[in-house]
Amino acid sequence: MSIEIESEDVIRLILQFLKENDYPEAAQTLERETTVKINTLENKESFIKEIKQGEWDTVLKRTTDLKIPPRKLMDLYEQVVLELAELRELGAARTLLRQTEPMFILKQRHPERYLRLEHTLSRSMFDAKDNYPQGMTKEKRRNAIAQSLANEVAIVEPSRLITLLEDCVKWQQHQGLLPLDAEFDLFRRSDETQETEDDAFANNNYKNIKLPGKKAYAECTAFSPNGLYLVSGSVDGFIEVWNYLSGKLRKDLKYQAEENLMAMNQAVISLNFSADSEMLASGSTDGKIAIWKVQTGYCTRRFSPAHSQGVTSLCFNKDASQILSCSYDHSVKIHNVKSGKLVISFEGHTSFVNSVVYNSDNTQVITASSDETVKIWDITTGACLHSIQPQIGVTVQSISPIPNDAAATYRMVAILGNNTAAILNDKGKVIQKITSKSDSKFIAGTVSHQGMLLYTLSEDSFMHCFKIATGELVGQLKVCEEEVIGLSSHPFTNVIAVNSEKSRIYLYKHDDKPDNE
Repeated sequence: MSIEIESEDVIRLILQFLKENDYPEAAQTLERETTVKINTLENKESFIKEIKQGEWDTVLKRTTDLKIPPRKLMDLYEQVVLELAELRELGAARTLLRQTEPMFILKQRHPERYLRLEHTLSRSMFDAKDNYPQGMTKEKRRNAIAQSLANEVAIVEPSRLITLLEDCVKWQQHQGLLPLDAEFDLFRRSDETQETEDDAFANNNYKNIKLPGKKAYAECTAFSPNGLYLVSGSVDGFIEVWNYLSGKLRKDLKYQAEENLMAMNQAVISLNFSADSEMLASGSTDGKIAIWKVQTGYCTRRFSPAHSQGVTSLCFNKDASQILSCSYDHSVKIHNVKSGKLVISFEGHTSFVNSVVYNSDNTQVITASSDETVKIWDITTGACLHSIQPQIGVTVQSISPIPNDAAATYRMVAILGNNTAAILNDKGKVIQKITSKSDSKFIAGTVSHQGMLLYTLSEDSFMHCFKIATGELVGQLKVCEEEVIGLSSHPFTNVIAVNSEKSRIYLYKHDDKPDNE
């Protein structure tokens, strides 16, 4: 006899174990990464009583550990806002209304209900008749919410994970599969991060992603810092999250399984993840920026617009409180993610600004422009500290830091608009140049995860791989027959994604004996 157990139930067992044994950070991380909630209570009657008595601090804290449908959470938060308004706790009510996810959803799905709450908070006094339908009272509303939420949760015995594992061991011992005197450490520590590969040329095209739609193609791609996601931004405005190993759309993300993709109004031409991989920033050709929660697909902030023309490059600061961006409109800006306000603008470029990054400690901003310069800016004053022209008469396509750099100073790679890449130090001085023997111009470049290799794409659709230390060509290959647009590299492994104009993303990895040989 075999028993099938849903993967979400396994995660719930682990969550229960973590919470019972006082590992709140691990539990929160697991919930965040899987979007699974334990959905159990030790005492349902106490939960119902807390709702009926309006003990909202306790109730809201409990619901963060439960997987409640959005419509029921909207009802709960709406009631709490109303009761805070009745108590004239207007500051707390506005915070709950404007800065919580259920209320973001309410605003998107039911704007009339959201505006009614805003109106209630703006009035000088609270009138129950205006805020509860005929025949409804605060107490009746609490009772209805209590019953609605109680239907979503279950009671579970404590220590279920340990009990089940012990039963499993006993059963295997009974069946003779394990010795009776065997001792087990069921919770050995393990390395939760992906194993990092040594840098090697990604020479094997192991999988291709075909974007849906006859005319859809990816304008940009990005890997998440945790290595779990490959995201593409398309000319039709859609943003899709892929499994880079299988080449399939990530259907474990509920919104994608339901075909509710992240999307912007116009072509997405830039993408960037926050350091913790939870947030994704996207920039479009109409100058707008959107900030998304990757696990839920919800847009938490829109800058409409941030620039007057297309947003060519984006970069979060270390704690994801600010978003740095540049544009075809020659400007470079930093906006506050939470408030949406402009923090600072950097003025001085005279043509398209193609790429932007922070330095290692977020005290400076580095930009690359079609005006042939790389500029280094002070983040506090906005002053330009250094302006470098790597090569006279040649545009600068992009700028990338060299990760895990063994050199004494921070270094970066500038991809130039010919067949050359320049290595710059932290003052912008060119300390090395890497040049392809082919005359075909570079259009994009990326640095490998260990910082030893430089990948470039050229106009003839060839991908080149160079050793950064020596400039030696490690290898090259023809990606496809159509025009290529850009490439990105995985943060731990030798995987490169190349997007083309023919609705395809070509995935390459290192192989000692590639399939195409």
